[in-house]
Parts: sequence; structure tokens; C-alpha cells
Amino acid sequence: MVRHVPLTLIPIHFPVVRVGQELSSVVAASLANEGVTLERGDVVAVASKVVSTCEGRIVTLRSVLVSPRAKRLARKWKIDTYLTSIVLREADEIFGGVPGFLLTVKNGILTPNAGVDLKNSPPGMATLWPGDPDRSARNLRANLERRYTTRVGVEIVDSHVTPLRLGTVGLAIGVSGFLPVLDSRKRSDLFGRTIKVTQTNVADDLAAAAQLLMGEAAERIGAVLIRGAPVTLNNSGYSKLAKMNRDKCLIASSLGTGYY
Repeated sequence: MVRHVPLTLIPIHFPVVRVGQELSSVVAASLANEGVTLERGDVVAVASKVVSTCEGRIVTLRSVLVSPRAKRLARKWKIDTYLTSIVLREADEIFGGVPGFLLTVKNGILTPNAGVDLKNSPPGMATLWPGDPDRSARNLRANLERRYTTRVGVEIVDSHVTPLRLGTVGLAIGVSGFLPVLDSRKRSDLFGRTIKVTQTNVADDLAAAAQLLMGEAAERIGAVLIRGAPVTLNNSGYSKLAKMNRDKCLIASSLGTGYY
């Protein structure tokens, strides 16, 4: 009989984080304030804005040069011209948009506005994704494992939208210390059929659970400690293992090719 460990999620409240603060110190201090320590197999899900703020990934809107192309896109999709310019700079590809948002690819992820966000950013500023979310997760994990002398996983969480579904869900944009995907292929279903396709994105499932507690407003829950998650600890685990080629993706392969 398989023993199932209860999944526990502990919200970790943060102070207002300032540019240049050391991320692992902020996380450790916030854990201590909650009276929580880390145990082997824990996953620490950290809000991307906390990471970006510590890394200085914040841009003053009016410091950006606005190109004619940015003006055209801003006018077409009713987006602030400065914000549009930043999105153009951050995006790897652009497919189109709706009023207020461009549909982009960033780091191999289909996401609105290339992860650029005004919400919970200082007035007149926009927050970008961390420059290398996997590296950010890896550095944070190394520091936490040294501090707590145990093995843990770390993921960087942001919110994104799902096609034809209202509202946002959590997304793991950076991963370190565990395998992000659980492969069910070659296992049997309830009726003995061999599973041929199904893989479970554990990292995104955990990100969605964490995002539910983090919220989207002024909750100040900068991280969620996830205990009892069905993860496989692995030093080589990172977010690229959860990505797939466009020609194999049901949605992206139907979009055609965007423009840069």
C-alpha cells in the first residue's frame, strides 16, 4: 500500500522588499518570523516580484525610449506606450493581443506582456521577470540549503492566463532542486491500459497552489512553504525540463510564427 503524506501549504508573510536586498536573507528572516524552519523535501515557492525586486529588475516607465513600432502597437491594443516599449524589449516573440495586453513568448513560455507588470510595482515603474529565473532559484536554494543544512526545492512563481479560461493561475518560471515533471507514461490506468502520453507538471501544480495563497493584491505573502509535495529531489532539476518544442504543443503549434 502506498502511504500518502498530507500536502501542507504555509503562507509566509514578507515585509515590503526593497531593491538590492539579499534574497535568501529576506526569505530566511520571513520564515523565522513565522516560526518556521525547513525540512528535507520542502519546496519553497517564492513570488517572482520578490525575486525581481531584490535583483533590481524594475524599470521607470518614462525612462524608456518609445519607438514608432511601440506607438503603433500601443495604439492598436490600447496599451501605455512606455509599457509597450518595455514589453517589446523583453519579449522573444509577439503574436497579437487584446486591449491592454500583448500575447508574447518569454523564455519559451507563452505569457501576457512578456511578464512585465505594473501591479505591485512602485508608482511610475514596471517590474520585469528575473533575468534568469532558474539561476535565481538555484542560488536561493544553495543559500537556503547551507543555512538549514537540508535538501529542499525552490521555484519562482508568477501568475499567467489559460486559454479560454477566466482568471489567473500560478506558473513556475524558475525551478531548482527537484524534477518539475512526473512522467506517467508506461504506467497502467484503472482498466489496465498503458498510458502513452500523460505527464504531470508538478512544478506548475505547486505554483498554482502557492499562487492561491499569495493572492494578487496587497496580501504580502511573498512565499509559500510546501511540505509533503510528491517531488523527486534532483540537483539537475530546472524549468527547461518542463518545456516542450513548439511543433509538439497543441496551442503554440496552432499559432503559427510570431514576430520579434
